[in-house]
Amino acid sequence: MFLRITPWIADASIQFLNNLFKWYPTLINKKLSVLEWGGGNSTIYFLQKKCQVLTIESDDSFISDLCLLAEKAGFTVAITDNLTQAISAYSNNDLTILKAQDYSQISDGIFEFNPWSIVVNDGISRKEVIEAITEKATQAIVVLDNIEYCANWGRLARSSGKTETVRAYRKFIRNTQWQKIMFEQSEGRDGHGSPDSTGWESPNRQITGIHWQQEHLLNELMVSQLGLPLVNSEGIDDKDLLSVDERCPFDWQKNEWAIEEYPETLDLKLTRRFD
Repeated sequence: MFLRITPWIADASIQFLNNLFKWYPTLINKKLSVLEWGGGNSTIYFLQKKCQVLTIESDDSFISDLCLLAEKAGFTVAITDNLTQAISAYSNNDLTILKAQDYSQISDGIFEFNPWSIVVNDGISRKEVIEAITEKATQAIVVLDNIEYCANWGRLARSSGKTETVRAYRKFIRNTQWQKIMFEQSEGRDGHGSPDSTGWESPNRQITGIHWQQEHLLNELMVSQLGLPLVNSEGIDDKDLLSVDERCPFDWQKNEWAIEEYPETLDLKLTRRFD
């Protein structure tokens, strides 16, 4: 039996990812690779979405729990504290866990050996990781958690005091080379926080960002905040507009369709059951 695992990120960002996984891997015909800085529920979530995952984690208890859960779910796991060994183990396992306490123990080599599909920044050395992502993971979809660090009003997170991390986050979020959707999960009274003139009433703001470069396929497909594309691959470079008159023959002079709006030929004659 598979348990449904929910990542510790804003709910709306989970909805985005859930929808993305419904169509994106099939479209690119590729198994998605995930580089995850900080393990947890999201690790198992990505495994269940059939991704190949390399997680960098510093906490021994987290590593033990992740290993136990992943193996019980039928996934193969390798654990190491050596980057070279992690790179070697990655291709042969569903989950590779690289134990590290600081970015300096890993460096940019982790980005360079594989063109990651998704990179998650939710663990150690967040400042160094987001700076490396900006330069080294330009092909990836980036999940940046705890964007509430950047806030300067309302009830601030304690990590808002890490000014160098905040500065690095703000620089990345403001970078016009990256598209961004920020998902804020409101809390407070009855689960619905709201801002007023004195600040934010919720004791905790949670904001997760999902980002990709301007040249990324998601940008070409004009993906919405729900993780669904506005156009399919035929819409790239507007190739679909060449046949729009054939597919959508509307007479603007008479203000009516030139064909039946719901032609019989489109009826698949499927059995309809509403019980």
